[in-house]
Amino acid sequence: MKIKSALLVFFACIVFTGCSNKPEPAAEKVTTVAHEDNQKSGDAPISPATTPEELAKLPAGTLTKDFTVEQETAMWSKREVPTEIRETFLTEMTSITETAKDPEELHRALIHFIGGAQYKELVPPLIDFSPSFKEPILPEPREIEGDSEQTSIPTNGVILLDASSSMLLQADGKLKMDTAKSAVKGFASMMGKESDLSLYVYGHAGTQNKSDKALSCGTIDEIYPLAAYDEQKFDEAVDQVKASGWTPLAGAIKQARLDHEATDGDITLYIVSDGAETCDGDPIAEAESFTKLAQDRHVNVIGFQVDQTAENELKKVAEAGNGTYMAADTLEEMTSSIAKVWLPSDLDLATLVFQKPVGWPEAMAYETVRRSSDKITFAINTESDRFAGAAALLEEEGLIDDQTAQDLLKIIENTRTEYHEMMKVTEDKKRAMIKTEVDRITALVDAYKVRMEDLKKDQGK
Repeated sequence: MKIKSALLVFFACIVFTGCSNKPEPAAEKVTTVAHEDNQKSGDAPISPATTPEELAKLPAGTLTKDFTVEQETAMWSKREVPTEIRETFLTEMTSITETAKDPEELHRALIHFIGGAQYKELVPPLIDFSPSFKEPILPEPREIEGDSEQTSIPTNGVILLDASSSMLLQADGKLKMDTAKSAVKGFASMMGKESDLSLYVYGHAGTQNKSDKALSCGTIDEIYPLAAYDEQKFDEAVDQVKASGWTPLAGAIKQARLDHEATDGDITLYIVSDGAETCDGDPIAEAESFTKLAQDRHVNVIGFQVDQTAENELKKVAEAGNGTYMAADTLEEMTSSIAKVWLPSDLDLATLVFQKPVGWPEAMAYETVRRSSDKITFAINTESDRFAGAAALLEEEGLIDDQTAQDLLKIIENTRTEYHEMMKVTEDKKRAMIKTEVDRITALVDAYKVRMEDLKKDQGK
């Protein structure tokens, strides 16, 4: 198998994840009424959330802001205002009830003073959840050439993964970063059969703000040091990557060169990037410097949904690195002029079943969603029970009458129900996403197997 073919496989990983040339616009931000922790009792309280996104943005109550996740997600909660804040709560509410008699106003005051402390921690993981199953490795029949400079799988494969802020854009309903991570995992599982692997990440430090440029541009980390492929450790390294900052492409190539100047054997860099250099470096010169270390060093570049300017630069990087540039959306064109055909073995086809995310991977995805949803449910119940205890306390202290207390309790319970229902809808959507992704990958694998078996039959005629 030649390295150019391996690079084609990498692109197949990205293409089959569902790329599109035009990223979808970012979701419109929901504007909510917010307050600071130092807000005084006379300020306007915050209203209940009406969407999961609003719930995620609700600030903690001024008196409950130090309550921990463990406190806020206990399976059994008490219908009371905790003793450590009860006196302060009554002092604040005495002032509030002098003028506020409407149950809706009182409910907003409860949210302000003793609202849930951990929604910002608990809700986003469920909202942002996207199944990230390993993309299947389905090598296409390919042309076999004997005159290429690079004709075999490298001894050492070094992947440079772009985690700059542009990878936060969406394509076909998924973050570009998630798509790239799935492709990298799948590529590594194939390359790791014959090569030692290393994984660098760049653009993951700081933010895209100018104030963070030095930090972002100066942070390049080898998160999987060059070694034999270990699926669990490699996947864990990939999973921890989060896109955020600038694009120090030149710095990443340079760092890989410096770290592996004394590494024995040939080395091929695989750069996965969706944009051009933004840290004032010269990636073309760095690619050339990398290949000058030894004749058997190459730089291959995967341009992932790049614009024309970025593509021009990335092509020059690959050229300077004696490597190949490929665009993730041109796999069909690259394989249309096949002259000689390689086909997977019967053993390759028999083991395709292990590339389906059925069984344990699928079960773990559902379990992640369930656990996240359960914690949110417990947090909603804890807050609602605390509010119910507050209503009873206010009536007991003579700050509100019986009818007001009953009306307030109805609002509290209605809000509890509404919160549960909107989070259940979110959980169901995430479960549907898992099923859709499992079905998509399973269909890909099954169709590929049938197609390869048919080609092998035709070759045998």
